[in-house]
Amino acid sequence: MASKEEGDKYAAELTQRFEELTKWAIANWPNKQLPLQESDFDQGRREIAQIIGPKLSEGESNEPVPRTHIGDTVQYRDVTPMPWP
Repeated sequence: MASKEEGDKYAAELTQRFEELTKWAIANWPNKQLPLQESDFDQGRREIAQIIGPKLSEGESNEPVPRTHIGDTVQYRDVTPMPWP
């Protein structure tokens, strides 16, 4: 697993490269009658946020990982909330 510093560096570079790509795409768009807008890339920004957000830090939890005595692998993690009193 990558360290937090490596993840942060990756996220910053990915964001920078995407912004550079959008600027290039807008500047070089061949159909001047219907120019591209920054808002045309909003969905891409949301997708990148998913990549550098929860997906990048997947597995980074402060909770201890439950283990079983069967080969010391994770078999089940109880995520059921406690019942109301």
